[in-house]
Amino acid sequence: MADAQILKLTERMDELKGTIPELNIVSGFDAVVDTMVRVVGSRTSPESFEPLGTISDFGGWVDACAGRSGLREVVLDEECAGGCTINMGDGIASLGFPLDVFANVGQSRHPAFDPLHSKCKALHPLDMEPGKVTCMEFNDGKLMLAMLGHFSCVTPQFLKENLGEAYRQACEQAKAICFTCWSLYPYMSEGWRYLQDELLADLPERPYIYIDLADPASRSDEDILEMLDTLKGFEKVGRVTLSLNGTEANQLARLCQLPESDDAPEQLEALCAALRERCEISEVGIHLPQCASAATAEEQLTVTGPYCAKPKKSVGAGDRFNAGCVAGQVLGLNLEERLLLGTQSSGYFVRQARSASVEELIDFMRNGLPDG
Repeated sequence: MADAQILKLTERMDELKGTIPELNIVSGFDAVVDTMVRVVGSRTSPESFEPLGTISDFGGWVDACAGRSGLREVVLDEECAGGCTINMGDGIASLGFPLDVFANVGQSRHPAFDPLHSKCKALHPLDMEPGKVTCMEFNDGKLMLAMLGHFSCVTPQFLKENLGEAYRQACEQAKAICFTCWSLYPYMSEGWRYLQDELLADLPERPYIYIDLADPASRSDEDILEMLDTLKGFEKVGRVTLSLNGTEANQLARLCQLPESDDAPEQLEALCAALRERCEISEVGIHLPQCASAATAEEQLTVTGPYCAKPKKSVGAGDRFNAGCVAGQVLGLNLEERLLLGTQSSGYFVRQARSASVEELIDFMRNGLPDG
């Protein structure tokens, strides 16, 4: 049975769902084709196998191969569309929001992106091919090996040539504008400044600006600090939210010489508040599998989510959390309600391996789904 907070949220969503088709959202820019695999632990027959259960199991095998060599079989689960813009966009569009996506899906559009094309208002191709990512899924997380070298072509000049008036017009109508995967683009800080100072200057309204970095571990300290200083420039455009997972948040904490956080609510909230002040933006959120925290200038709080011990699919869960949070913002929900909506959107996804429609999400919040 859903608790009182969730039941109240279902009532709010029932009241507001009719306004969804009027609330435009824009997102960009990354798109990849994901090859989803499971690592074989042991084969029980030619047709069946037991996968390695955890990342630690896989890491133990890798450690044992040091100075030697190793071979493991992987089994293909599926090839599908990926990337934060695509996954988050799927979550947003599945809820029924009119969505303009600007992404590198290929000029001929790789067929993996057909499902999103059928759901969103428009899928605008950028002049580059999608990236390629091999995703190894385990019960406690995922490892992603990416081939994304050509993302370095995304410069301010590239954005000027590929976005232009179509992007400006979409953003003028948007209640939220989403930017994902800064970490994959060597020149995206410069690109953000171009957008802030030129293409998005003087919009008729102040939309929400929602940002997901996508694991900046591979970027230099200097690059990350430059990015953090660039974030506040979006406050000239709209109300900025930086969304982080726990690993990303602690990486930024170390770099900014702030106390790191475990999963204790008071520590998560303190780190959200400290990062928000450091970046001089409207909101910072941190999401973990079991909870989510956020801080604005007025409040900071934590909500628990519908944790799933054995997800059908974990790749893209954080993107569906972001989709729920953006949906909550443009629907006018308060901070607690939109965090709850984010956790419920993610909770549905990991159990069903797909995004929820608004009716399915309302039913999930009211009645739940089995974990396995």
